[in-house]
Amino acid sequence: MTATRAARHRMPGRLVAGGVAAILVASIGLVVALYAADSAPSLSRGIGGPGPFVSWLLPLLRLVSTLATVGCAGALLAAVVLLRLEGGPLGVQGRRAVRDASNSAIIWAVCAFAGAVVTAALLLNTPVRLLRLRFDDALGVPEVKALLITGILVVALAIGIRRVQTSSAAGLGVLVAIAALIPNAVTAYPRNESYVVIAGAALVIHVIAATTWIGGLAGLVRYGRASRTGLRLVMERYGQVAVISSVAVLLSGLLSAAGRLAAKSGGWGSIPDALTTDAYGALLIAKIVAFLLLVLLAALHRVYSQDDVLDAALPFWRVVAVELLTMAVTLGLSVALSQTA
Repeated sequence: MTATRAARHRMPGRLVAGGVAAILVASIGLVVALYAADSAPSLSRGIGGPGPFVSWLLPLLRLVSTLATVGCAGALLAAVVLLRLEGGPLGVQGRRAVRDASNSAIIWAVCAFAGAVVTAALLLNTPVRLLRLRFDDALGVPEVKALLITGILVVALAIGIRRVQTSSAAGLGVLVAIAALIPNAVTAYPRNESYVVIAGAALVIHVIAATTWIGGLAGLVRYGRASRTGLRLVMERYGQVAVISSVAVLLSGLLSAAGRLAAKSGGWGSIPDALTTDAYGALLIAKIVAFLLLVLLAALHRVYSQDDVLDAALPFWRVVAVELLTMAVTLGLSVALSQTA
C-alpha cells in the first residue's frame, strides 16, 4: 500500500478524533462560560415544567448545531472556492466535500427540529410529552418558527447537494446555507428594543462571516491536505477568505454586542458600565480575548506556511490544530452568549 493510500485510510479515524475533540473542547467552553456568568440552566423550573434535562439540552443542541453548520459551510466553501477547478466540474475532493456537506446538513437539520421542540417546551413551560396539546401555541413562538424554517431549508440543502457534480450547483447550496442561517439570527434578540435592528442586522453578518472563517479552515485541513499538488493554491484562496471573514467578524461582532449592551443598559453611553457589570459583558470580553488569540495564531499560520507544508510534522499544522481548538472554544462562548442574552 502506498503512503498516499495509507494516509487516506487513516483519515477517517483522524477526522472522527478531531470532531470528538472539537465537541469536547467546545462543550467544556460552553459549560464553564455558563457557570462563570451565572447563566447555567436552572435545575428547578417549577411543578409541571420541562425539567433540568430539557433545560440543559437546549444549549447543547445549539452547540452541536453550530458545529454541524461550520462543518457544512466548510465543506461547501472547499467545493466552491478552495478546490475550484477551471471549467466548473468538481474534482474528487470537491465531490467528497459536497457529500460531507450533505451529512453535516442532516445533523444540522436534526438539531434544528429538536431545538424547536425543546425551545417550545421551555418557553411555554410545558413538558415535551404534552406539547401536542399546545401545538398552536408552540407554532406561534417566533424562535420555534425560525428553527422550523431553518430545519426545512437545511433538509432541502442536504438532499439537493448530495450528488451535485459542478461548482455552480454547489454554489446554489451555499446560498441555501446562508439563507438557513438568517432566521435564528434575526430572532436572537427581543423584538421591541430600540437597538434591536442594529444588533440583529450585525448578528446576521457576524454569523455568516464566522461560519465562513472557521468552516474554511476546517475545509483546508480536511480537503486541502488530500489535494497535495494543489495545496499551495488552496491555502492562498483560504487566506483571502480568512482576511475578509475575520474583518467582518470583528466589525459585525462589535456592532452587534454594542447594540445588545445598549439595549440592556438603556443607551449607548451606558455600554462601558454594562460591559464590566453584566454577565453578557464578561462573556463578551472572553470572546474578544479568544478572537485576539485567533488573530495571533493566524499570523503564525502565515509565517509557517512558507515551509514545506506537505510535511504533517511541521509547526504549520500544529498551529492550525491549536487554531481549530481555539475556534471550538470560541464557538462554545458564542453559544453561552446566546444563552445569556
